[in-house]
Amino acid sequence: MGKAITQSVRSMTGFGTAECVEMGWHFAVDIRSVNGRFLDFSLRCPEEIRQIEAWLREQVNAATQRGKLEMRIQVRHQHAPPEALQINEKLMANLLSLVSDIKEELQDVAAVSPLDLLQFPGMILDASHVDQDVLHEIVKRLTPMALKSLAESREAEGERLASFLRQRLNAIRDLCTTLEAQLPDWSIALERRLKERLASLGLGMDAKSSPIEFEPTAKVSSPHEGKGPLTDAQLQHSLEFQQRIAQELSLFAIKSDVAEELSRLRAHSDAIDEILNRGGACGKRLDFMMQELQREANTLGSKSHMLEQSRASVDLKVLIEQMREQVQNLE
Repeated sequence: MGKAITQSVRSMTGFGTAECVEMGWHFAVDIRSVNGRFLDFSLRCPEEIRQIEAWLREQVNAATQRGKLEMRIQVRHQHAPPEALQINEKLMANLLSLVSDIKEELQDVAAVSPLDLLQFPGMILDASHVDQDVLHEIVKRLTPMALKSLAESREAEGERLASFLRQRLNAIRDLCTTLEAQLPDWSIALERRLKERLASLGLGMDAKSSPIEFEPTAKVSSPHEGKGPLTDAQLQHSLEFQQRIAQELSLFAIKSDVAEELSRLRAHSDAIDEILNRGGACGKRLDFMMQELQREANTLGSKSHMLEQSRASVDLKVLIEQMREQVQNLE
């Protein structure tokens, strides 16, 4: 199999712009984006540009998948407000050059009057208006540049968010390592506490013995206590009762074991790392993984019988919540 294609992680927050100055006019295309569940595009522009709004939407849809995007197109004169009419100086210079060439060839050519020049098509420009075809052509040229600028901004922000997430993943792994190292001590302490509790209830279990080891002649709270030795039936009942207690202790120890939750926390952390390394539009997958991490942290907290374990569960939930908030900003 070929090597997996990796892409940059992209944030849904960013800004892109492209601009140019032509014919004394300043043209600018600005695109702002923030996080959103779906792709939401809005356009603010002069009415003359509304005719190519469908084309603009196609370009945005091809470049982004999620986020709330606002495109703003501005067209303004570069200098102070001009007069209503202006001369096309470039065209006039070309015409005068042609007239000069003709005069060199034909000596009897009459002089060209200014009025003749003004009557030439395109010589007079409406300074308060940009030709619509020219306007559309400039906007179509600037839009891909603005989208590229936006993509670079979103990728830069996405890399910062990915670095933030990886730091929290390492913190989660460190917590798992600490908890795994403490599991044997917690198991012993929990077993001792349970034995002491049972002994205090008069169930005849030695707090220093194993939960599955009990004395056949041990006394239990019964109506015959203090009335002589136990009969064979009473002794058998006592043994069965203590065996049931030992079974319950074993079941309780199994239910209190968090090794499986710690293993899944590590597995989920590795999966998130893999998603970040693959990059691209990964926000929804990461959001699902945050739910899986939260579920394991909740289970870890519900099984907690030690103060250190409870604190670790709270720390895990804080880290996961910090990650979840940032994942909401990824595309």
